[in-house]
Amino acid sequence: MRPLGPTGRFPAPTPNPEGRTRLRIWQWLIGLALGLAALYGAVRGLDFSVLWAALRAGSYGWLVPALLALTFSVLARTFRWRILLNEPSGVPLFRLWNVLNVGYLVTHLLPFRMGELARVLLLARYPQTPPGLVAMSIVVEHVLDLVAVLMLAGLALALRPEALGVGGLSGVGLGLTAAALLALLIGAFAPGWAWRLAEGLTQPFPRRLRERLRHEAKAALSGLEVLRTPRALAGALGWSLAAWVAVGAQLYAVMGIFLAAPDWLPALWTMTALTFGMLVPSTPGYVGVVQGITVWVMGGFGIPQAIAFSISVVSHALVYFYLSLLGALGLWLETGSLHLSFLRRTGGPVPPPA
Repeated sequence: MRPLGPTGRFPAPTPNPEGRTRLRIWQWLIGLALGLAALYGAVRGLDFSVLWAALRAGSYGWLVPALLALTFSVLARTFRWRILLNEPSGVPLFRLWNVLNVGYLVTHLLPFRMGELARVLLLARYPQTPPGLVAMSIVVEHVLDLVAVLMLAGLALALRPEALGVGGLSGVGLGLTAAALLALLIGAFAPGWAWRLAEGLTQPFPRRLRERLRHEAKAALSGLEVLRTPRALAGALGWSLAAWVAVGAQLYAVMGIFLAAPDWLPALWTMTALTFGMLVPSTPGYVGVVQGITVWVMGGFGIPQAIAFSISVVSHALVYFYLSLLGALGLWLETGSLHLSFLRRTGGPVPPPA
């Protein structure tokens, strides 16, 4: 038996940094393998002469509305983040915009979702936004994103079930929308009941996975406390829906570059599939995953492989480079440099800008 510590309790277990490092390496290798496999699936059988012809013939004036939609989606996420942080005084909206875009930049460059750590470290400079609050707000962001995407997907099924060849899916779509909204309401206003439900749903899983799932569920439920007022709930969910409608509009606009008559339904379903596909480990910037999912989903709507791959490349490049540019500008404004050394600081958070 371990001896009692000076406080009369058993000492905490010694951290195992080597074990965490090995786990991260395995996660990176798995993500790399998945990204390469998805990219191979996207280019397998692709006629590159047809691809080049499609890229050359594109109507690139559609990039203007695509860029506007992408900008609005980031702005909507900034307003939502302010709500999830309890509208901190002394932290202006433009700082949240900067930090959010720095997170995108780091995510594009580094694996392991390091962009989320960057957001925590940069906002931890302010006493109004301690690390725990920032980390919890990011967890709730993911919950709201999934709820918003499920609601939009359900609405699409309800409005146009025939597009997938199954008319009965209209009822499924309405049910999906209602279930997503109900899950959010229960998590916000009945956390005890939601926790018991999470315990029951995770019980069949192996112990390690069960503990991990319950840890994530507890973090999400704790973060939903900020949404227990109707005003905050309506605001956060409304901005989430607005952000994802803008993402769909951006993808629709990119489809207009290569299609004479783009359809909003393939854009919506591709966006939905990408949202869930990005939950698994992947390469930095989700290279390969975006292409594989886009070609797969759009192929189901009869869009040729070369066109679908062209859409994936242009849309991904627009998101990658535009958000990285905004992130680089935000990094300069927040830290006075373009270095990511603040991610390795151990003597406290990087000081706030003057």
